[in-house]
Amino acid sequence: MFRHAGILDETGAALEDDPVVSVDVLLVRTHSPGNLGSAARACKAFGARLLLLDPRADAAHEDARAFASGAEDLLGAALRPSSWEEAEGGAGAVLALTSLRGRATRGLPPAWSWAAARREAARRRLVLVFGPERSGLTTDEVRRTQGRLALPTRPDFPVLNLAQAVAAALALVASGRSSHGGAKGGSSPDADAAPTTAHRRLREELAAALRASGFLGREDDAVLFELLAPLLRARPTGREAELWTGALRKLEIRLRKTGAPDRVSSGR
Repeated sequence: MFRHAGILDETGAALEDDPVVSVDVLLVRTHSPGNLGSAARACKAFGARLLLLDPRADAAHEDARAFASGAEDLLGAALRPSSWEEAEGGAGAVLALTSLRGRATRGLPPAWSWAAARREAARRRLVLVFGPERSGLTTDEVRRTQGRLALPTRPDFPVLNLAQAVAAALALVASGRSSHGGAKGGSSPDADAAPTTAHRRLREELAAALRASGFLGREDDAVLFELLAPLLRARPTGREAELWTGALRKLEIRLRKTGAPDRVSSGR
C-alpha cells in the first residue's frame, strides 16, 4: 500500500490527508524479463503488489533482476495466481488498462476515470490489469474486468512500454489526478459496491437466464456484455447484486422446467 500527502486533484480541492491506497498490478502473459523487473521496481516505489498470470518470461532471468534494481525482493515474492478468479479474489474492482487502439467499445466494460479508480483503491483492493507487450489484453480478457482505464497519452501515439505504463498508472492512482485526455465517464463507487466475485456470479446468471430463454445463443458474448454494461456502470451494491443474481437464477430454473421457447431475435 502507498500513501499520498496533500496533492491536489483536477478540481483544485485538497485530497484527504495521507489516505492509504491498496493496489495490485496484474501482468498477463508478459514476454520481456526486463519489463518484469521494471514493473517490480515501479510497484515497490508505489507500494503495490505484483501478480503474474501465465508469465512467458522468467522472473529469475538476469535481465529481470537487473531491471528490478533494488526491487529484487518484490520480484521474487510476486504472486502467481493460477486463474483470473484467483487473481481477482477479494478485490473491490478489477480494471483493464487498454488504449483500445481502434477497438470498438461495444460490448466492453465501461470506462472509469482515474479519480474513481483512486476512490475505489482507498476503500478496497483495486487490481490493475496489463496485457502482454505484443498484443495487449484480448477482448475476452477485458470483458472479465469491471471497467477500463486509459492513460492520458496523445491520441496519435497512445502506446507506452509495459513497465512505463505500470509506473504511470500507479502514479495516477497515487495522486488521484485525472489528467486531460484520460478515461471519461467513470463512476464514483459507493463504499458498499459489490465486489468482483458478485459481479462474476451476476454475469454467469444473466448469461444462463438469457440462454435458457432463447434470447441468446452460445456465440452471443458481445450482446451479453452490452446487456451487462448498464449494471456495471450503475455499480450495484452487494445486496443489489445478490438480488439480481437470485432473481435471474429463479428465472433460469423456471425456464428450464417449462422448456425454452424458440429463439427470439435480439435485433442484431
